[in-house]
This record gives sequence, C-alpha cells and structure tokens, in this order.
Amino acid sequence: MAVSADVARLAAVAPDYVRRMGHHQRRNFLFLMLDSGTFAFAISLLSETTIIPAFVQTLSGSSVLVGLVAATFALGRYLPQLVGAHLVRGRSRRKPLLLAIVIAERVGILAIACTAQLIGVLDSSTVLVIFFISFCAYAMTTGLIGPVYGDFIAKALTRGRGWYYGCVQLLGGLLGFSAALVAEHLIKTNPFPGGIQLCFWLCFALSFLSILFVSGLKEEAYPHVEPRPSFWSTVAEIPGLLRDNPAYGRFILARAFLALSTLGIGFVVVDGMGGVLTASDAALMAAVFILSQAVLGFLLGMVGNYLGWKLVVVIGGVLIAVGMAGAMIADSMPVYIAIFAALGGANAVTIIADPNMSIELAPTDKTSLYLGTTSTLLAPFFIVGPLMAGALADVVGYPVVFGVAGMLALAGLTLALRVREPRTAITVEVVGQPGVLP
Repeated sequence: MAVSADVARLAAVAPDYVRRMGHHQRRNFLFLMLDSGTFAFAISLLSETTIIPAFVQTLSGSSVLVGLVAATFALGRYLPQLVGAHLVRGRSRRKPLLLAIVIAERVGILAIACTAQLIGVLDSSTVLVIFFISFCAYAMTTGLIGPVYGDFIAKALTRGRGWYYGCVQLLGGLLGFSAALVAEHLIKTNPFPGGIQLCFWLCFALSFLSILFVSGLKEEAYPHVEPRPSFWSTVAEIPGLLRDNPAYGRFILARAFLALSTLGIGFVVVDGMGGVLTASDAALMAAVFILSQAVLGFLLGMVGNYLGWKLVVVIGGVLIAVGMAGAMIADSMPVYIAIFAALGGANAVTIIADPNMSIELAPTDKTSLYLGTTSTLLAPFFIVGPLMAGALADVVGYPVVFGVAGMLALAGLTLALRVREPRTAITVEVVGQPGVLP
C-alpha cells in the first residue's frame, strides 16, 4: 500500500511524464528538503505566535492589535488558497508560478524588516500601519503558495512522499526550536528594537537563500493541460467536488469536527497557570509541543507513506481526544507534558494528513483545486472554534470547554473511521482519446 492512489492514476494517464519526473526525484527531494529546512529556521525568527506579537505589543501596548496579528495571519493564510489553486490550472509546469510566489513572499519579509528600521524615524502609529500592510502581504503569499507547492510535490515526488513530509516535520521542528533559542538570545542581548530588527533581517537573509533551492528544482511539462476557467467558475466547482466525490465529502466532514475540536488547545496552559504551571513552565510546554510535533510528525509520515493517510487522520483524532481528556484532570507536571506531547502530534497530523488525503482523493487534473478547497472549507472551524471557547470559558469554566472539545474529537474520529482509504479502491478508467483525463 506504499503506492499512493493519485500516483496510480497519474501513471495510468501519463506514464512517460511519471517516468521522466522519476529521473529528477532524488534531486527534487534534496532541494525541497534544503528549502524547507532553511525556511523553517528563517520563519521561526518571524513567528506570528511569539516574536511578531511581542513586537506589536512593545510598540503599541495594545492587546487588540496583538489579536489582530493572529487574525491577519489566519485570514491571509487561508483566504487566498483558492486563488493559488486557480492559478495552477491550465499550466503544464508548476515551478515558474511557485518561484514567483516564493519571491513575492520574500519581498513581504523584506518589507517587514524595513518597517522595523523605521522605529524612531516615524511615529509609532505610522510604523504600525506600514507593518500591518507588509505583514498582510506576507501572510497572503503564504496562502497563495500552499496549493501550488502541494501540487508540485504531488507531481515531483511520486515515490515515498510520506518520507518527505515526515522528514520536513522532524527537520523543521528541530530547526524551529533552535531558531527560537537564537531569537531569544538576540532579543535578550539587544535592547528593543535592535534584537527584533536583527531577527527580521536574519529571517530575510535565510529565506532569500532558500530561493536558490527552489530554483534548482527540476520539472517536466505535464502533457494533459486543460484550459483555465474563470476564477468564479473554479469556485462554482466546489459543491460538485463534495457531491461527486463522496469519499472526499466524508473526509471534509470528519476533518471539520476535528478542526473544531482544537478549540480548547490554546486554553490548556491558561488553565494550568491557575494551579500547577508557572510562567516559565509555559515555555517548557511550548518546547514539548514543538519537539513532539517534530518527532511524531516524522513517525506519522512513515505511517502515512506505508499504511495510508486515513490512519494518520484517525490517530490525530485519538491524540486530540486524549489531550483534552488529560486537560480535564491534569494535576501534575508529567500529565501536562503528556498532554502537550499528544497535542503536538495532533498538530502534525493537520500539517501532513490534510494535504496528502486531498492529493490522493483528487483526480489527476484537480490536485491544486482539492488542496485549496480543503484549506478554505476547514479555515472557519480553526478560526471560529477558539473564539467560541473563549466565550464559553467565562461562563462554564475550562474543564467544560475541554470536555466539549473531547466530544467533538470523538465525533470526528468516528466519522474519520468511515472515510474510505483511497488506496483500497484505486480505479483508473482511461478514455481512449489522446489528452482526455479520466
């Protein structure tokens, strides 16, 4: 079962293309790993969960603006996904579009670094306005690139794709953890804004280096290219994807429940701070979360590679349920460590299983559309869930929030078990007309 369902379909409709791309597999794997590793270290110096909020809080003193950071990144990360998916359609090659968005992303990082240099030159309000414009531009490129990058990987890595996703999780987690230590040193030894400015410029330098690795990727022209429809025609296809592909519809339903079940994760430390945990323990829990995501992400990548990605989705549901059950009864440091180890693994599932299930469930010519649709449909559940939990917590308390999250996870787990494993029902119907996709 190590052969992905999408690869079987691709080999049936374009065997010569698969053979030619196979010649570049080792090179592409190496360059994709170098790009991912370099960028993982770089982007940890521009973390939207730690460094950017600290920058905005110090500059403005406004918790509202700090909240706006998370909202801006979430909207930028998810809303442009369908646009990125649409731009891939009608192209025989993905690399030129991928490289263009990568360069645009680095321009956004450069703009953020330049904005930080304006502190002391312009008043703080003006600097904040320019910063949020720059940050929004950067966040949008992270959304645009998702379906393009995923579609390229689907075509470039036809063997052992789970190894790639697993190694990226392991390498990215370890490098991200190391970068966090570097950032801590820079900020601690250089008074504001010097330390954060250094972080931003180092991020830009390393991210610019990764452009060279993307440039080194090899790609063959895909032989079956259909004309690109209008953007609104692309959007109008989404209901049909769910209607005509029941397995994909069941996957989205299961993932929607599991996405909503993450609503309690951000409150586990807050609840613990009222008893067992101290402020410094929060940093320890963050480290456990990152390292667990790295290690379990690698192991789950192997599971997906050899046993299928449905099993990974199911394991993700189990991990969330276990984490939320633990949060309801946590009364010691070891329990909290176990909770965050489980939740780190669950986060890895979101990162690696969602794209791979989408790729394997998608027809060969609609990979990018499925990737963009998955992110777009699940985005509201990831965004609205924590807001609902925050409102509930003030009324019923954190244990009830964790209980609700656990029940949602169990519901998602039950639905995930009913999703068909794509590799168990590979059917390829080749139409006897050249250039026609099944």
